[in-house]
Amino acid sequence: MSSIRLLPQDLINQIAAGEVIERPASVVKELLENALDAQASSISIDVEGGGLELIRVVDDGCGMAEEDLEVSVLRHATSKIRSSDDLFSIHTLGFRGEALPSILSVSRATLSTRTARSPKGFSLSIEAGMIAEKAMKGMPSGTIVEVRDLFFNMPARKKFLKTTATEQRHVIDIVSRYAIAYPSTRFLLTMGGRTVLNLREGSSPEERVKAIWGKGLNGKLHTFLEDRGAIQVHGIVASPGESRPTRSGIYTYVNNRSVRDQTLSAAVVEGYRGLLMKQRFPLAVLFIDIDPAEVDVNVHPAKAEVRFKNSSAVFGLVAKSIRDTLTCPAEKPSYTPPANHSDCPDVREQVRPLYTIPIQRRQPAEEFFQQSLFAPTKTTYADKAVIGTLHSTYILLQDHAALYILDQHAAHERITYERLKELPAAAAGTSQMLLTPVVLELSPVEFSAFEEIAAHIEQIGIETSPFGDCAVAVRSIPAALDKGDIRGIILELISEAVQGTLGKGDYQHEILSSIACHASVRSGDSLSQPEIAALLDDLDRIGSPLTCPHGRPLYKKISKDEIERWIGRRP
Repeated sequence: MSSIRLLPQDLINQIAAGEVIERPASVVKELLENALDAQASSISIDVEGGGLELIRVVDDGCGMAEEDLEVSVLRHATSKIRSSDDLFSIHTLGFRGEALPSILSVSRATLSTRTARSPKGFSLSIEAGMIAEKAMKGMPSGTIVEVRDLFFNMPARKKFLKTTATEQRHVIDIVSRYAIAYPSTRFLLTMGGRTVLNLREGSSPEERVKAIWGKGLNGKLHTFLEDRGAIQVHGIVASPGESRPTRSGIYTYVNNRSVRDQTLSAAVVEGYRGLLMKQRFPLAVLFIDIDPAEVDVNVHPAKAEVRFKNSSAVFGLVAKSIRDTLTCPAEKPSYTPPANHSDCPDVREQVRPLYTIPIQRRQPAEEFFQQSLFAPTKTTYADKAVIGTLHSTYILLQDHAALYILDQHAAHERITYERLKELPAAAAGTSQMLLTPVVLELSPVEFSAFEEIAAHIEQIGIETSPFGDCAVAVRSIPAALDKGDIRGIILELISEAVQGTLGKGDYQHEILSSIACHASVRSGDSLSQPEIAALLDDLDRIGSPLTCPHGRPLYKKISKDEIERWIGRRP
């Protein structure tokens, strides 16, 4: 008997759907692209349960005739290509006829549509790709797609999805990206009955970007345009002071298709080279308008990646265009790139003086894995002699038997962490009201992430309140953070939530660790002798720990015998 057999059609459909539909946001992306291809001037998106319960996309586009509706649900049915040559001249967002059938094969859905010429509309009810019912429907011209119970027949796929809040953020990100690319189209996004985005039609690109990223960017956005005939590079970049901890604020498009292309992202970062701190990334919107024959958009199942025929030329043009925009005095009078990062107020790290932290509870030293770096007996700090510092990063200590190289940032981070851990029990009594609230203008994606962490940070005394649609006002902070960059701390937490690096373990521990990291002295900060003494006292006060909150060792111990062997004083 042959061991090779044809797969059943329903399994074939599910495999294909798995390549195109990774999560609820994938459904939204494909339906948005269909609506935009249909020349919609208004698109409404309703989402329930992170997209698993319901995704409804309503557009006022051209709609479909009755005969086209039934064909549209078949795999590889498309009006956009006729031959293989068309694959290399794609002028639409969708073209392969895979998206809609893939969505319908893993959900219970209703597809309704009417053309402007038709007196009535038509509707199909579909379950797992099979048409269950066809009916006439009264409705305005356009198309309505309702997708319910996504992945109901693929429970294994559901297990790989993230939390509802995370899936919602992915949806917000997709809608935001296409809303920026199509500012003349109205976008309305609601989630759980709450309006997340309400963007009017007929906006300018700059207005749309401000609506997504926040009004705080007024006066900090710079447009650029470079037209080389065969390729046009244009977009909007924010001043270097508006950087983010990740690349999430870099939006790239090819012929108005939102893509996540490493070449383009790297080119944007290259355009900012020398203007940003290490591990900081810009806010930028980049559009590449190019002959479709010069770019392959068919290299990824979800059309999320592209391949340029001459990627190096594209890279160079993008980087040069952005750099010229940022460094031209006429374009950016309020920002002058410094010769040295330490002279620039946008990128300088603050030197935060240390202070003695009165912690009531003593923490026992953790049981640390056995390494030769540490002595087996408990280590204390304040009884060691301070003999100097190295590169304004390491504190050098000694006793009668060894040299100790102490990481000042890791040490202060552990102290701050232990102090913050004490706050939830009495946060109200340890918070101090800010004279002027710190207002953060956030994108919808960032605001969604903030809502997820707000309750956790409030437990330690960071009190916030909404300040408009997508803005947050920080009104009080715990005393332990009075020397910290609270704006930077909150943005870093939001970024970690967006990237999914928070919440993998003990949520509160991860948040406290992140705050402690960003509220502590940095490598390169010069500490005075009294500050060093206070640091050592505080380490002993919290139980003489051996590691920072992330598990990194605080110090390296080198015995006197080992040093003498190095230099040949001992055999």
